[in-house]
Amino acid sequence: MQVGKARRGAFGALIAWWPAVVAVLGVVVAAYLVLRPAGSGSGLVGKLAPDFTLRTASGKQMHLDSLRGRSVLVNFWGVSCPPCRHEVSLLQAAWTANKGHGLMIIGVDEQRDDAASVSAFVSERGVTYPMVLDPAQTVAPVYGIKDLPQSILVDATGVVRKVIPSPFLDQKSLDQAISLVLR
Repeated sequence: MQVGKARRGAFGALIAWWPAVVAVLGVVVAAYLVLRPAGSGSGLVGKLAPDFTLRTASGKQMHLDSLRGRSVLVNFWGVSCPPCRHEVSLLQAAWTANKGHGLMIIGVDEQRDDAASVSAFVSERGVTYPMVLDPAQTVAPVYGIKDLPQSILVDATGVVRKVIPSPFLDQKSLDQAISLVLR
């Protein structure tokens, strides 16, 4: 008989503490949701863009910091990514229209595509803005990139002004984003 009373006593104590446990867990979850870093690189907005050095498919080195004085759209993409493939034509049109106004667009291949695949894609699509390869996938994590395509807009002083976490759906949305750094 004593064992049954002991069990009910422990269960009763657990029931008595249950609201407090739920309240503490609620506070912890709420604090996490408020204090966690936002996804997709948005923690970089207003900060100096992390530098990187990568090579184009032809082997030429490109340093982000060497582009200071120009606004830069860094587009993280991959050859086999359907939304990326669509977005490339929009980026090419924006490059053609804005390169004379101080805009640089850099495509960063984040799917470990080989130089031949990227070169073939660039040639097939008539892409003339620089495409660099990141075979070790070292740049995307620094920028908080988790999904493709995503773009980072950097102003002429090297400061990240906007993170675009999804593909540009049309030329108008792309042009509006670019206007943030070409003021």
